[in-house]
Amino acid sequence: MATLGASLIYGQFFASTEYLLPLCIASFGGALIAAIQRRSLAKSTLAACAGFIVLAIYGVFADTVQYGAPSNATATELFWGVVGGWARMLTVGLPVDVRGDLLITPVLIAWIAAFTGTTLATRTHSALAPIGPPLAAFAIALLFVGDRPGTHIIATTVFLAGALSLVLLRANQSALRYGIPVVIVVAALAIGAGLITPLSRGENRFDPRDLHKAPLWIADTLTPLAEIKSQLGEQPPRRLFTVRTDAPIDRVRTSTLNDYDGTLWRSADQFVVAGRQLSDTEGPTVAAHIEIDNLKGPFLPVIGQPATLDLTVDDITKIGFSEDSGVLATTEAAPKGLRYTIVGSINPRGNNPRGDQRLHTATPSATSLPLPNGLPPQLRALAQQLTLGDQTPYAKLLAIETYLRRLPYNIDAQPGHSYGALTRILTATDPADAASYAEQHAAAFAVLARALGFHTRVAVGYRLPANGSVTTNDAHAWAEVAFDGFGWIPFEPTDVTSKPTEPRTQMDSPVAGPPPPNPPLAAPPAEGPKLAPSGEPGSGWGEVLRTTAVVAVSFVSFLALLTGLIVAEKARRRWRRRRARNLADRVLGAWDEATDRLIERGATFAVSTTFVEAAERVTGLAALAPLATAAVFAPDHVTNDDVRQAWQLEKQLRGELSPRLSPRSLRARLSPRPLLAGWRDSRATRRNLRQLGVS
Repeated sequence: MATLGASLIYGQFFASTEYLLPLCIASFGGALIAAIQRRSLAKSTLAACAGFIVLAIYGVFADTVQYGAPSNATATELFWGVVGGWARMLTVGLPVDVRGDLLITPVLIAWIAAFTGTTLATRTHSALAPIGPPLAAFAIALLFVGDRPGTHIIATTVFLAGALSLVLLRANQSALRYGIPVVIVVAALAIGAGLITPLSRGENRFDPRDLHKAPLWIADTLTPLAEIKSQLGEQPPRRLFTVRTDAPIDRVRTSTLNDYDGTLWRSADQFVVAGRQLSDTEGPTVAAHIEIDNLKGPFLPVIGQPATLDLTVDDITKIGFSEDSGVLATTEAAPKGLRYTIVGSINPRGNNPRGDQRLHTATPSATSLPLPNGLPPQLRALAQQLTLGDQTPYAKLLAIETYLRRLPYNIDAQPGHSYGALTRILTATDPADAASYAEQHAAAFAVLARALGFHTRVAVGYRLPANGSVTTNDAHAWAEVAFDGFGWIPFEPTDVTSKPTEPRTQMDSPVAGPPPPNPPLAAPPAEGPKLAPSGEPGSGWGEVLRTTAVVAVSFVSFLALLTGLIVAEKARRRWRRRRARNLADRVLGAWDEATDRLIERGATFAVSTTFVEAAERVTGLAALAPLATAAVFAPDHVTNDDVRQAWQLEKQLRGELSPRLSPRSLRARLSPRPLLAGWRDSRATRRNLRQLGVS
C-alpha cells in the first residue's frame, strides 16, 4: 500500500491515467511474490525477476508484442528502457503522454520497492526496515516530478497510511494500543504541513532536470537571423508551411536569440523531449494547426508562448522544446509532412501598435543581460536621446520602435548586425548606408533597448499571410522585451510597407558621426542548438550509457566497500571475543560467535532468551549452553579448558552450518544480520533498563 502511494505521485508526470494499472500491478505483484516465496530468498528473487519481465512485456511494451509473443523490438525496448529510461524521464517536458520507454522506470521502481519491502517484512523483525524501500520509491518519484506545481495529498495519505500501519502491526501491543490515533494525527500533521509550505505550490523545489544535461549535440550553423536575406531573395518564393488558426494572428516564431557578442545574435537554448504540456501560461490562447512543407530544420513554427502540443506522429522523441525560450525544434533536417496543433498564449499587445493599456504601467523584467564590451558611444547616446522625454518604460520602447520603423527598408542592403553595421545604419546621412531590413532593425532595437537596461531578445520567424500559406517571402525578424506578469512582448521595428526614401536630413539622425568600416558581407558561422535523432550516434544515448555505467560502477563499488566493511567488522569482533581479558568473557564470546552464525541464517534470539532456552531451540548449542551459563553465574570457576572447549564447540557448529563453500554459506558470511542484531539488542537492553529505573 505504501508503494502504491509512492506510485500515485507520477500523476504529475504523465498526462493521463494510463500509468495507473501497470503501477498498481507492480505495487501488489512484487509484494505478492515476496509473500508467497518466503522460504527461499534465491527462488523469490528469480520469481520476482520473471514476474517483472512478464509485466514489462505485456503491461508496458504491449504494442511491440506480435501474435501474443514478444518480438525483437520488445527485447530492445525493454533493455534500453531499463538501462536508460531514467535518463529519458529527465529529458521530457511535463506532463507527458504515457509511453513504454517512460513508464518502464516507475514500474521497475515500484516492483523493486514492493518486493524488497515485503521481503524485509517477512524475513526480519524490524518495525521500520520494511518501509525503507517504499520511502525510497516515494523520494525518487518526487525527483522525477521535479518542480511541477501542485500537491500530492492523495499519494501522501495512501503512503503514510500504509507505512504507519505496517509499523504498528509489527510493534508490540503497548505501541499498538495507541497506534491508530497516532497514525491519524501524524498523517494529518504531515498533510497540513505540506499544504502550508512553499513546497505545495511547487516553489523552490529541487528539479534534477536543472542538473541533467539535455540530449543535444551542437552543430555549426548560421544564426537564423542571417538567413532572412537569403529567404527574402528567393525567386519564386518557396512554400514552407501552412497555418490554420482559430483567431487572427500576424506572425509565427521559429527561434529566439538572446546571446549577443557584438557581431552575431545567437541562441543558447537547451531542449528536452516535448510532451503534450509544454509550459504553464496565462491569458488568452490561440490554437494553430501547422503542416510543414519545405521548411528546413531544426526550428519549427510556434505562436506566442506555447502551452500545449498535439502531434500527429508516433515518434515524438524527434521533437524538442525549450521552456526558457518557447522554441520548438526537430531532429530532422527536412521535416516535410510533419503536422501538429499547438496552443499558445498571445501577448496583450495583439495587433494594436499601442498595445494593452496595462503595458503602459507594466514593470520590465529585472533580469537584463549585459551588452558585450565595445558598445559604440553613438548607439548609447542615440538610445538615451530617443527616450529622453518619455516617462514610462513602455513609452521608451515605443519611441525606439517608432524611430526604427522610419528607417529606409531595402532587402538589397548589406547583411550583418554587428556593432559596426548598426552604427553605420543608425548614424548615416547617405541613404545607401542607411538602407536596411528586418535583420538590422530587430538587432538594433534589441541593442538600443538593452543599452537602457531592458531584457531583450531577437525573434526570428515569419509574417502570417491571410491565406495561411507561409513562403520564404514572409521571413521576418522582430524584437521582444520581457515584462513582469506579461512575459515576452513583441515590438515591430520594421515597416515592411515602406519603400526606399529620399536621403534623410540631419534632423532625422539624432546622432551623427563618421561611419565605421562596413561589416563583412557574409556572417560567419555560429554554433546553434540541434537535437540529435534518438538512438543514433550523437543522440545522447552514448551519454546515457556512460552515465549508467558510472552509476553502475559506483553502486558496485559501494557494495564492494560495504561488503568489505561487514567482513572486517565480523573479523574484528571475533578477534576481540577470543582475546577478552578474562576467561568468562572468552567463553561468552564463543557463545556470541555461535549465535551470530545462526543469526546469519535467519535465526532470531530475543534479549530475554536464556542459554538453556536457546539450546532447546537449536541442538547445536546444547553442549555450549552450560559453559555459557557457568561463565555468567560462576565466572571465577571458568578454566582455560572451558575456553578451549567453548571455541571448539563454536568451530564444530560452524562446520555443521557450512560443510563446504556454497552460495548459501557465502551469503551468510556477507550477511550484516549479526551486526544489526547486536545493535537492536543493545537498544532493547537500554530501553528495559530505563523502564526499570536503572540508568
